[in-house]
Amino acid sequence: MSRHEARQHHFEHNDSTNDKGEPVKHKRKVVVAAIAAAALALALVPVAGTAGAQSSQRGVTSTEIKVEGLGYSAFYADAGKAAKVRFDDANSSGEIPGGRKINYLGFKDDNSSADTNLQAGRAMVDQDGVFAAVPVITPFLQAGSYFQQQKVPTVGWGISAAYCDSSITFIFGFTGCLVPPGSPPKYAGNTWGELVNQQLKAQGKGGAKGKTAAVIADNNDSGKSGVQVISATAEAVGMKVVYQQAATPPPPATVTDYSPYVQALMTSNNGQPPDVIFLVVAQSNVLGLGRALSQAGFKGIQTNAVAYAPQLTQLATGWSAFTQFATPESTNPNMQQIVQKLNAAGITQIGQPALAGYFAADMFVQALKKAGKNLTADSLQKVLSRLTYGIDGVIGPVYYPAGFTEGSPCGQLATSDGTKWSVTAPFACYDLLTQKKGKWVTVPYTKLTGAVR
Repeated sequence: MSRHEARQHHFEHNDSTNDKGEPVKHKRKVVVAAIAAAALALALVPVAGTAGAQSSQRGVTSTEIKVEGLGYSAFYADAGKAAKVRFDDANSSGEIPGGRKINYLGFKDDNSSADTNLQAGRAMVDQDGVFAAVPVITPFLQAGSYFQQQKVPTVGWGISAAYCDSSITFIFGFTGCLVPPGSPPKYAGNTWGELVNQQLKAQGKGGAKGKTAAVIADNNDSGKSGVQVISATAEAVGMKVVYQQAATPPPPATVTDYSPYVQALMTSNNGQPPDVIFLVVAQSNVLGLGRALSQAGFKGIQTNAVAYAPQLTQLATGWSAFTQFATPESTNPNMQQIVQKLNAAGITQIGQPALAGYFAADMFVQALKKAGKNLTADSLQKVLSRLTYGIDGVIGPVYYPAGFTEGSPCGQLATSDGTKWSVTAPFACYDLLTQKKGKWVTVPYTKLTGAVR
C-alpha cells in the first residue's frame, strides 16, 4: 500500500475528556471499630493477580508491560498474530530492559468504523489499562486524539491521517507518515518510478528513459493528488506521461463496465498502449480494471500498490505490485529469518498485514531497549521521536522526527506469474520529491529534519 492508497480514507478528531473520580475525605471523627478492623485486614492482604510491584505508569509493573493492538480484524487479523510472534521472541530472549515481559492482550477489532475505533481505543486505556497500542493498523484511527491525551505510545502502519497530525506526538509509523496534508503533499516518495525503472532494466529494456506511462486514479481528492505525484515520479526517471486522469469512481461506488477506461488507456500513446500503466486506485478498482486490461491484451507493466497478497496470486497474473517493504519472495537473509519465525508460529500465508504487524512490534521493541528500565510513556515517546528504524534490506530506514511529516521512500516490486510472486525490482530506498517554483525536484530523505514535536 502506498501513501496514495492510504489517502483514500479520512480521519476526524474527536477531542474527549476523561472522567476522573477524586477520593472522598471523611471529616467525621467517630470511627466504628468493626469498619476499622475490616479496613486493616484488607490492607494486609496481597492483591490477587498483580504482576510485580506497581508503578505510577499505567500498564507497567516491575515485571510486565501491557500492550494491545487495534484495527480491522477482517483485513488485518494476521497483524496481531505476527506482532505476538515478535513479542514472544523478545520475552524469551530477555530483550526488554529490567527483565520485564510484554503482556500482549490481543488485537481489538474496530470493524472498520471510526466510531467503533474510538470506543475500542477508550476501552484499551480505561478498562484494559494498556501502556501502549501496538500494532495499530486501520484507516480510521479515531482514537488517535484520545491516545494522545492519555499518553499512549502507539506504533503501527501510517495509513491514517493521525500519523501525520501535527497535534499528535505519541503515534509513530514504521514507514512514517503516509497520508500527509496537502494536495499534492509537500513531499512524496520517488520510489515507485525508480522501481519501475529497475524492473525495465532487469527485463533488458534499457530502463525507464524514453518510455511512456499512463497514470489513472480514483476520482476523489486523494486520487487527484496521487495522479500528480505518480506522474512526477514517472517523469523523474525519464518517462513521458501520456495519460494522467483521476477517472474511476471510488468506493463505495461500484463500477460495472471498465471498457471506457480500458479504451482510453490502451490508445493513450498516439493510438497505441503505453509501456507502463500505474493504477493509483482502491483495491476493488485494481481488481476490476486490472483484469479488464489483461483481457484487452495489455503487454506492458501494469503496476498497483494494493494487490500483493498470496490469495491474489492467480488473479494478479502479470501485475507488478508495489510494497513499502520486502516480501517473503526476497532472498535477503533478514527477510528469510522473519519468514521462518512467522511460519513456525503457523502463519504460512504471509501478506502485507502480517508483515506490518511484525514490523510495528519490532519497532516498539527496539524503542523499549533504548528507553531502558525506567520506563514511562514520556521516556518512550522521547526515544521514538528521535528513532531511526529499519531492518537492512527489508524495511526502512524511517527517520524520526522526519517520519512525523514524511514516509520513508523505500519499496519493492513483485510480479505474479499466476502461480507465484517473484521480486522484479529488489527492495531499495530512493529520494523524495518536492515542488520548487512549480516543478518537482528530488530531495534526499536523510537530510530532512521533519517537524520536531
